[in-house]
Amino acid sequence: MTIPDLIILGLIGLILFLVKKTYEISKKHDELFQLNQKYASEVYKIKNEVREKTTEMTAKTTQKTVKQSTLFLKIKKIVSSLDPQDICSTLFDLLEKELGASKSCILLAESKSKIFRVLSSKGMSNEEEHKIAVTTHEQSLIGLAIRSNMLIDINSIEKEQTFSALIGRGQLKTFMAAPIHYSKTGEIMGILNICEMESINYTNDDKNLFNMVASILEVALNNSLLYENQLEESEKRALETEKVKEIFGKYVSSQIMDEILNSPESLELGGINRKLTILASDIRGFTKLSEMLTPQEMVAMLNDYFSVMTEIVNMNHGTVDKFIGDAMMVLFGAPLATDNDVFNSVRTALEMQDAIKIFEEKWREVRGNNWTFNIGIGINTGEVVVGNIGSASRMEYTAIGDNVNVAFRLESIAPGGTVLITESVFSEIQDRVNVEKMPPVTVKGREQPVQVYKLLSLK
Repeated sequence: MTIPDLIILGLIGLILFLVKKTYEISKKHDELFQLNQKYASEVYKIKNEVREKTTEMTAKTTQKTVKQSTLFLKIKKIVSSLDPQDICSTLFDLLEKELGASKSCILLAESKSKIFRVLSSKGMSNEEEHKIAVTTHEQSLIGLAIRSNMLIDINSIEKEQTFSALIGRGQLKTFMAAPIHYSKTGEIMGILNICEMESINYTNDDKNLFNMVASILEVALNNSLLYENQLEESEKRALETEKVKEIFGKYVSSQIMDEILNSPESLELGGINRKLTILASDIRGFTKLSEMLTPQEMVAMLNDYFSVMTEIVNMNHGTVDKFIGDAMMVLFGAPLATDNDVFNSVRTALEMQDAIKIFEEKWREVRGNNWTFNIGIGINTGEVVVGNIGSASRMEYTAIGDNVNVAFRLESIAPGGTVLITESVFSEIQDRVNVEKMPPVTVKGREQPVQVYKLLSLK
């Protein structure tokens, strides 16, 4: 065999070897491709399964979150409400949605008889509600819940031979019942009872939810009861305050009345030293007037007169201390002091004298022109003892002391239609009034005469 032949044979062998290798590589490639396709399919399948699981879990989580949020909002609404009917309505909706309770009720114990009656219900008629009257001795599941003071559920009772005979007995069906209590005393206030449920295949979580709802109801009803008591007490106080104002408002100004009501401790027996201005007034010729009038007419006239005078006193922040027959004693600076007590007293006196002229004209129309009516007024300023004087059952807010006597001494010598003031009054308001200096007067209990001024007008 020649060399060229050998070369040709070698090339043929090489070609066959390459063809074989190419075939093997192609076969391997096909195998790898098929394997890759298989793995790709598996990966795709796994991805889909993961995606579906993730979607399912997300949906469940979202559903659970929404459910919890809805439950939270309902619980918040129950706790924040002060209206018992609103509380009950929201609670029944919650029980129906979460536990499938189509019929349920709340019973409250009557304070004296200890009979439990329906406060509110879902799925009951009014007639059915009114018939329900559960006693603590009733042989039923709800009676057992009252006596045992604990949550009762029908599934647990069925396993207890001691109490299973109670199932189906009594006025109300009971699937679950839980007591609610007064927060202050711990005594049973009432019972939350589920009468009908869609299914008795409830879980421990359902029982825990029911127990939680009963606890929430307990808080809400206690809050509502507290609010009602506070409202009732507030209304009672308001009525009492109005009554006090109606009675005593006829004698003191609104500012003084407010101070008394805001500081009731000020009504204790006792007195304090305080600088006050005292105004004393008296009707001139009262004995003669008494002879001209019947007792009924005299009372009517005095009531009319004192009403006019009291209104003027109140407008000037004074306090009518007392009426002594036809005389009148007024305090300025007690129980409520102002910066203008002295000036208020003289302004009151002048306004009283002006009002008397109108008052006199009014009565002249009734009694004739021979009717005359005027008053004398004395005013003094100084230290006195002021406070509640008397006994625990009968006290009088008044002022006593030498300076009170001086005011009445001036009133007694003041001619009808005039106002006399002391030096202590004049010295504080001399730049605001016009006066006429009068001779000093002697006052019982004082060694030195008292300088007196006749008040003419305000400047």
